[in-house]
Amino acid sequence: MTTTPPQFEDNSIPKFKSIGQVSIKDLILTIVVFLIILRVSIPFITDLVTHHSETITPSFAITCLVLFQNLVLLKLIHYFVLKKHGLTWKDAGLQPTTLKWCYSAILLALPLMIIVGLVNFGMMQFVDKDFVNPQLQAITPEGFTWTSFIFIMIATGIIAPIAEELTFRGVLLGWLDQRYGKVIAIVISSIFFGSVHGVPMLIPALSVAGIAFALLTYRSKSLWPPIILHATFNMFMTSTLFFVLSQGITIPEA
Repeated sequence: MTTTPPQFEDNSIPKFKSIGQVSIKDLILTIVVFLIILRVSIPFITDLVTHHSETITPSFAITCLVLFQNLVLLKLIHYFVLKKHGLTWKDAGLQPTTLKWCYSAILLALPLMIIVGLVNFGMMQFVDKDFVNPQLQAITPEGFTWTSFIFIMIATGIIAPIAEELTFRGVLLGWLDQRYGKVIAIVISSIFFGSVHGVPMLIPALSVAGIAFALLTYRSKSLWPPIILHATFNMFMTSTLFFVLSQGITIPEA
């Protein structure tokens, strides 16, 4: 009589984990909870700023709001998407990179700004020649001051690029890629990136930027180069805007 030896699980062999294993329910849940938190908190934050308008400048309030929104989003992604499935930000693409890729990302900012500008100009010619980006008024409520410039630079040039790249290229692009392939991943994540900025006229131009960030993510195999490119792009645009304001030129209302 023979007996079958007991089977033991070999814990020495790590199980493969990837962002693609996350269910679409968890992604939707993350978005829903994020929107609920914003819905509840923004009126409270607005009232708080209004009651302390003498001590809190609009630019400082904008920066705090951007920081709050992005920290909440990243925390929800970490809890519902990553931690729940035993993943880390490294699994989402936050891998070390080389100085060469960092320098390349900075150098790519100028060509990207030209391309995005041309796409935006083309949209204005064919759709609305009098279009004025409403976001320009939103981020420059005080006109030009050095304090306003510094706060808005932090919001647009540091906070937003890090959070948006972790979200759109780290999670969304990676998830779509592992389920539907690179082409669909690049197209959908880029259009979604352009759409969430809330200005329909800017969707084509911002989608082009999203494609550039996605391609750089694939080429460098890390999120740091697209974060650097995104940050450089935003910093240049913000600096240009505030330079115009410093010359006494006002931004027309949308």
